[in-house]
Amino acid sequence: MKVNLISLGCPKNLVDSEKLLGALGATGVEICAIPEYSDVIIINTCAFIEPAIVETEEEIKKALAIASNKKIYVHGCAVNRYAKRLKDAFPGVAGFFSLEQNEQLLRTIQTNAKITRARLLTTQGYAYLKIADGCSNRCSYCTIPMIKGAYKSADFDTLLRESAELAEIGVKELILIAQDTTAYGQDLYDKPMLVELIKGISKIPGIEWIRIMYTHPMSLNDEIIDEIRTNKKVCKYIDLPIQHINDRILRLMNRRATKQRIQELFAKLEAIDGISIRTTVIAGFPTETADEFKELLNFIKETKIHWLGVFSYFCEHGTQAAEFKQVPESIINQRYEQIVALQQSLIEKNNRSRLGKVYKTLVHHKNSQYVGHTEHACPDIDSNVLMKNTDLRIGKFCTARFSDVFGCDVCAETIS
Repeated sequence: MKVNLISLGCPKNLVDSEKLLGALGATGVEICAIPEYSDVIIINTCAFIEPAIVETEEEIKKALAIASNKKIYVHGCAVNRYAKRLKDAFPGVAGFFSLEQNEQLLRTIQTNAKITRARLLTTQGYAYLKIADGCSNRCSYCTIPMIKGAYKSADFDTLLRESAELAEIGVKELILIAQDTTAYGQDLYDKPMLVELIKGISKIPGIEWIRIMYTHPMSLNDEIIDEIRTNKKVCKYIDLPIQHINDRILRLMNRRATKQRIQELFAKLEAIDGISIRTTVIAGFPTETADEFKELLNFIKETKIHWLGVFSYFCEHGTQAAEFKQVPESIINQRYEQIVALQQSLIEKNNRSRLGKVYKTLVHHKNSQYVGHTEHACPDIDSNVLMKNTDLRIGKFCTARFSDVFGCDVCAETIS
């Protein structure tokens, strides 16, 4: 039997997909990279915002179009949120499985399959470590709690064992992910345990970089910031989504953080030598005025931000924000485009500031040229380092001097 899996959405979904493939592969199922050549197609879905649902539906349509005698199984977040909508729209799908039905999905494909510690990595050199799932923050615009439920930390010792196993197969960088990484451990151990987890991973031979993603302004504390500053294995990088900076909008978002709190955190982070800061903002949140949007733009311009993610606001059924007075779609789009233009200039400025400098670079794949990243940029979402005419090893480090800017990426010449 040949099985193909299409993974949609975030890196947290990708980890789930890799574990599904690992469990199937352990039973002798052949994992197939091309849907047309497979007997079974699994679509692991996303449902965070409406465009994710649309993408899910498009992928199901494409799979059914090539199905002939193939079986199509739809799994994950979209099933949790929109099972009836999907079942009504796609009667040709052989089965729909929620996030809680991993075992049922596996046994449907292969009767002796079960979730194990096996994992089929789809990345090279780096891997995502999902330290928690679900969320209890209840941001007013967010669908995650209704899809995945309350925040659930993974077991501490299990994460250390998984980290060691990943190191044994050559992983050099672990990227810590969750809906809120900085809240890790609070639910299981009655105290935050992110720093303890990082210290434990730091002792594992072979792991050279630890990257912290998806932090929250209210649970990011001085202890974590000090760990970034002092621990040589922790990347001088942080992902701190703020979503907005105006106090009234932050209250409506139920972010709990204030403008002052965010400014204080950025000041502490900026004091770390060599730090790269990534943040995310939402354009056009309900009731956002022109002045409040201008306040957000000015904060982005005046603050040391290296990488910027931008979302236009989507009114999601079932969220508290859906009940607020909505900003017209045309204005949302206009504000989104303004921030995107600013985003592009920030990235170019950041990349140009690094030209001529030498960086340790992790090579993570090859197309027409080798592609890598430094500790200052997260693979898949920030700038790539492009290296031509070199004989490098994928999954290994090299030393590269940045020589030019190419779009959002940088070109580099390898030194060693």
